[in-house]
Amino acid sequence: MKRVFLLFLIPLFLFAESIELDKVEVKATSSKDESDFIIEKEGFMRSAPMQKQITLKQALQIAGTNGDPLKALKSFAGVVSTSNDNSSELYIHGSKPRETRFSINHLPIGYLFHLGGLYSVIAPEMTGQIDAYLGGFDVSYTAMGAVVDITPKYPTGSNMSRVHIGMYDADFAIDRKLGENTNLFIGARRSYFDLIAKKVMDELDKDKDDDSKKLTFTLFPQFYDGQMILSHTSGDSIFSLEALVSKDELKLYDTREKDKDPVAVGKINSKVSANTIGARWVYMGENFSSNSLIYRLRTNEKLELYKDFFLNTKDTEIGLYTETVFKLKDHEPMVGFELRRVKAPLDTHIISPPFNDYEDPVTKKEVITTKKTFDAKNYTVFAQDIWSITPNNRFRYGVRAWKTDFQEFNTGIDPRVAFVSDIDRSLTISAAVGKYSQLPQTVFMIEGFGNDKIDTYEFSNHYTLSFQKRFLNNSSLVIEPYYKEFKNLAIEDEVLKYKAVGKGKAYGVDVTYKKNIKNFNIVVAYTFVKAKRELNTNSNKQYRFEGDIPHTLQINTNYRFDSGWRVSGFFKYNSGAPYTPIVGTSDYTYEGKTYKSPIYGTPYSARLDSSIDLDIQIGKTSKFANNRSLEFAVELMNITSLFRKNIAGISYDDNYEEDDKYYQMGFLPAFHLTYRF
Repeated sequence: MKRVFLLFLIPLFLFAESIELDKVEVKATSSKDESDFIIEKEGFMRSAPMQKQITLKQALQIAGTNGDPLKALKSFAGVVSTSNDNSSELYIHGSKPRETRFSINHLPIGYLFHLGGLYSVIAPEMTGQIDAYLGGFDVSYTAMGAVVDITPKYPTGSNMSRVHIGMYDADFAIDRKLGENTNLFIGARRSYFDLIAKKVMDELDKDKDDDSKKLTFTLFPQFYDGQMILSHTSGDSIFSLEALVSKDELKLYDTREKDKDPVAVGKINSKVSANTIGARWVYMGENFSSNSLIYRLRTNEKLELYKDFFLNTKDTEIGLYTETVFKLKDHEPMVGFELRRVKAPLDTHIISPPFNDYEDPVTKKEVITTKKTFDAKNYTVFAQDIWSITPNNRFRYGVRAWKTDFQEFNTGIDPRVAFVSDIDRSLTISAAVGKYSQLPQTVFMIEGFGNDKIDTYEFSNHYTLSFQKRFLNNSSLVIEPYYKEFKNLAIEDEVLKYKAVGKGKAYGVDVTYKKNIKNFNIVVAYTFVKAKRELNTNSNKQYRFEGDIPHTLQINTNYRFDSGWRVSGFFKYNSGAPYTPIVGTSDYTYEGKTYKSPIYGTPYSARLDSSIDLDIQIGKTSKFANNRSLEFAVELMNITSLFRKNIAGISYDDNYEEDDKYYQMGFLPAFHLTYRF
């Protein structure tokens, strides 16, 4: 039950945690196919630690992505998840999911993934490239853990169209030339799982001993999204109007907890929508370049929970972003600033959301009623320089400073440096050190839900190294150890609910080996991580948490036949997720009836069994005259679940005795038919 509640409630408290965004300048490497181009954005320093890049074409050829390029993130060393479920959140180097910022060329989006996490809100045809900065990144980003930047594919006036039909969704995209220097991209997608699901199943998680205990869909998950880019080129300038829109809706009726948590019974109705519109000016001159953007983001969220709980938000963010990069002989200085105003009315009558797995039953929780509008202004400036000391040695140094009028947070400053040394043509060594700050989670620091006297930014210090070896046989090896310390974390306090005094640490190593042999390539990625944090002010002891997945091994292969067929496979092994065991029960009374409440043991002291997954993708591309093509692909996901189920959690009966297990997503087939014309 807590997993379902968490899925719908947590995103509704993130109004002050707007997505911070990235660069725009391009310097494409040469390639046989334009879709293989790798873009180096402004501020990018080649071979710096913890930088991962993948193109749209490469991403879609990874088995298990289900036609969504952003799912390729799971193939990077350093990126781990707690299960194979599409809704499973990503943990990067011991950071919690909210400590990773997703960006799309500085233009913010209300949320990145549709409900359930099966698809992102960015259509594949709009995605040009994905960059993941797992640590030690430059001053143009604000995040405590990591940054994932999505570079959109701007229209080229090709007059091409795309139609895609999949097992669970369909989409289309067009790229049109409107004038000599004016181009238009329009894309849209809609799921239709809700149209076919009732023919397949009527109930989910039905209790095997009691038919009255079940989770029933009254409206299956449905979503749509749309994107538009209108661009015009004039000399060295590019002007664009960009828009994104998305909407999700889901309705459930839950009676599974009626005999042990009587308040946690009834409807779970969720509606989430977002729309962004922005105007951008990009100048790419001989001696300097700049990127300026003004935008407006609106996010509407409505939750109806059980008998009479509700939460409504209608957030509006208005922002201005600009950066300029100068191209000097041995230096590449960059300066920029960002202005943001977030206005968020909040109307709630609801229980406090869970943030750990050792929560009281809903029936015992405090009910919070709030009707208030939050208004925050943020001002940020940043500056850095990339100094080419010699042709083989580069040094990046910079600082990020900010001021906000939200409550009493005031000002802050983050210095960051990185160094890259090309020892020879085959070996590069690099290092990065920096401070990375962000506001605590909003619910921790607002009146009613949290402590509105918190006035300290959470921050982490990153220490990263990278050893990159290139071999003569088209292979490479990258070894990247790191250490991150976290400070001023908002943790639970018995008197004030939360205090920003917590500490934590994460350390580990990422190893990536790549090998190309004609039409075959293989990537082996191994991740080791240990992560612990303080959980409450009663003790300074640090505990592991749900993101502490010590070992992850991933093997990604792809073979292309001369006939146009291709076969790819993705194998993954990871340690089981930690959880808090139930060691006893106590009684509580509600409306004259006695119920059991769990007593928990040491937080996250138990661990689920390790899991393995295997995904296979088989596809063929047929090319025709006038650049037309037809692509067909079949994906078989979670094949290993046919003979070995991966455990997602422990199931307890009404007396909190372990009686069964919850399992991760089972075998999932999919097909994709894409026609470009």
